[in-house]
Amino acid sequence: MRLIAAICTVPALAAAAWSGHLLWQELAPGGADGGRAMAFAAADPGAQPPEPAPAPRRESRRWPPLFGEPQPPRPAAAAAPAAEPQPPRPPLTSLGYSLRGVVQSGGATWAVLAHPAGAQMVRAGDRLEGGAEVVRISAEGVWLARGGGAPELLGFAE
Repeated sequence: MRLIAAICTVPALAAAAWSGHLLWQELAPGGADGGRAMAFAAADPGAQPPEPAPAPRRESRRWPPLFGEPQPPRPAAAAAPAAEPQPPRPPLTSLGYSLRGVVQSGGATWAVLAHPAGAQMVRAGDRLEGGAEVVRISAEGVWLARGGGAPELLGFAE
């Protein structure tokens, strides 16, 4: 068994040496010819080195980046200040309006709203004093939007 291991070790060492030599040739800055010119100059200082024949240029292997290109660190984004919570809006009844009735005739729907200044008849799209807009009228009541906010229901008094 030891004899087989000794026999296999010799070719493995030779293969490793040959691979190391090829790697050295690939990574050497002057290439394989640069080392020969230096040896020639060291042997005879007065002689000029021969002009090297243009050897086919070996492209060095450039492996693509496995995990992408390295990027510089990005500065931390400044945290936007949190918006202060707004106090809840007062109820629609604080505007002084109360729903008295809903009238439907054909395809048109109107609502009768009572206000201290007087009752009025409104339909979808009308604006009330106080900045509220009638969005729609349904059987439950009148949907009003104040200041571009979400529609709120002004229902019948219980």
